[in-house]
Amino acid sequence: MPLIAVEASLIWQWTPFMMLILLAGLQGRPLDMIEAAKLDGAGNWQIFRFLTLPHLRRYLELGTLLGSIYIVQNFDAVFTLTRGGLDTANLPYTIYETFYNAHEYGLASAAGVLVVIGTIIIATFALRVVSSLFREEASRA
Repeated sequence: MPLIAVEASLIWQWTPFMMLILLAGLQGRPLDMIEAAKLDGAGNWQIFRFLTLPHLRRYLELGTLLGSIYIVQNFDAVFTLTRGGLDTANLPYTIYETFYNAHEYGLASAAGVLVVIGTIIIATFALRVVSSLFREEASRA
């Protein structure tokens, strides 16, 4: 049950941001292709499956990558809701426990460095997705 509470709070917190990313993607899709598909007899499901969803792929990737970065760095929901109990401890909370309660400063520092390296790797992929979105938009203009 505590894990569901943490997940629900994160979903509640992140859904508006993800919807804004998808809204930006929907507003950026080319309407002339949709109109041509309708003239060719494509139904709404076919337009969504073959035109809208492939167009939204990069935006979905961006949302997934940004969400991954946040989940790796999320500390506050676990700390305030469950204090890491009942199998809800994540990596930042485990580092906190290692540093403050177990007084294993070297181990906590090493784990923190690994988290930073992992976050940089994920952020690199996110920046590549964003730059490809900008290049795609610039080529259309």
